Amino acid sequence: MKYKFSLVKALGTLSVGLILVTNLQANQLSNGDFESHPPSSGWGNHIGYSISPWVIAGGSKSNVIRVDQGQSYKPTRQGPHRDASNAPKGKTRHYLDIANGSNQFYQIFKSRCSGTATFGGYFSTRGNGRGNAQVTLRNGSGFNGSIVGQTNQISLPRGSSATDPWKRVVYTGAVQAGQVYSFVVAMDNNMNFDEAFVSVDGCKGDEHDDNGGIGGTDWGKPIDLIIEKPIEVYLPKPQKLDNCCAPINKDVIMRQLTPVFQPNGGSNANYRLNFSATPQFNNQMQNYLNYVHSMKNPINALITTWRVYDKAPGGLGSPAPTSAGWGTKIEEFFTTFHITNPINHGNTSNSYQMKPNHWYHVGTGTYFNDGHSFFPKKCAESDYWVNWQVGTKSAISKSSSNGNFIIAQGGKIISKISVKSQTSSRPTKKRFDEAKIKRNKNFNRKGVRVKRTKF
Repeated sequence: MKYKFSLVKALGTLSVGLILVTNLQANQLSNGDFESHPPSSGWGNHIGYSISPWVIAGGSKSNVIRVDQGQSYKPTRQGPHRDASNAPKGKTRHYLDIANGSNQFYQIFKSRCSGTATFGGYFSTRGNGRGNAQVTLRNGSGFNGSIVGQTNQISLPRGSSATDPWKRVVYTGAVQAGQVYSFVVAMDNNMNFDEAFVSVDGCKGDEHDDNGGIGGTDWGKPIDLIIEKPIEVYLPKPQKLDNCCAPINKDVIMRQLTPVFQPNGGSNANYRLNFSATPQFNNQMQNYLNYVHSMKNPINALITTWRVYDKAPGGLGSPAPTSAGWGTKIEEFFTTFHITNPINHGNTSNSYQMKPNHWYHVGTGTYFNDGHSFFPKKCAESDYWVNWQVGTKSAISKSSSNGNFIIAQGGKIISKISVKSQTSSRPTKKRFDEAKIKRNKNFNRKGVRVKRTKF
């Protein structure tokens, strides 16, 4: 590939001052992307359609816009052809408009802990006109509670509403554990809204570092089961990245996707997958995009779609699936790198769960905005299988392991990752020694042998 030398240099260079800002890992809002119960047919307007659990004020009605990301439905002077997720062309998605006027709407949430709430979403315009909106965090339920921080104003200029990029806004405010708050949005007739989020620094699963989440990891209680050693120990040596491709492949995915187990579930605990992006990965992806954009200007976003499919039961010792099909999709998540906007690691669900002794397919597809191409087709997709296999300890290993987290590809098991309990009912060595000392008069309280004189 003629760009190979320059591309190697680009990937090896970390941009000075590059700010890696992520979206949330565990969103404290529901239906922030208006995908929880969307209209099932008809493109464009769905005036008066429910946006529950959002509550809209009286007056102008909600209007849930149904789009296919610019594949066939392309209104000329209304709203954008795409929602804010950067899902691929042809994918059915939705966003919110206020029909024929201005209005406000809110959703309540109860903060899981005390800390700084990071909240926001994405806005775009309609009818090529100027649009205005406000985002406010308020105490209590409804539109009238006292304001946390300040009312945040958003103004978007006139432009081409059909194709202009969505504008991401992010704000912060201090919240207290157990308190109810309202995320309030007000917008005029020329605005759309999508991908709302709230997370709180300090809440498990909500941390704002350079991570994203393929599913939230905050179960609300301490986790019982953990991976015994760093996942890297169990995996084969990674293959070198193809410098013609985006710096993401199955090796990269496997090293950043880890299971997080449900508390109090014992050895049969359900789990989710947590994607923890390293700063190196984020920088490589951003630099790759920046380089490609310099070579092909219309390319301005690098998107990866993550999907988890429930394939079939697979008890202890079962081989990886080889039959056709991936199964039933249970989760989908988008990671987007943009030349101007901060990194968006997307909104994910807290509701999906993965069961033990069951095979799941994890797949990614990576592509550029608006169907643009640059790298070969072989670079676009990566996939593998996972299974949390449990059974009798003797059947698993002679260690204290509760089970094995299996990773497989192409019908071949790549690794068996040992999982153990963080707590054990067996006495620790210290407690055992103390018990022995109490029974043996030849040791003092510190465990030191003493010479006793006979009289």
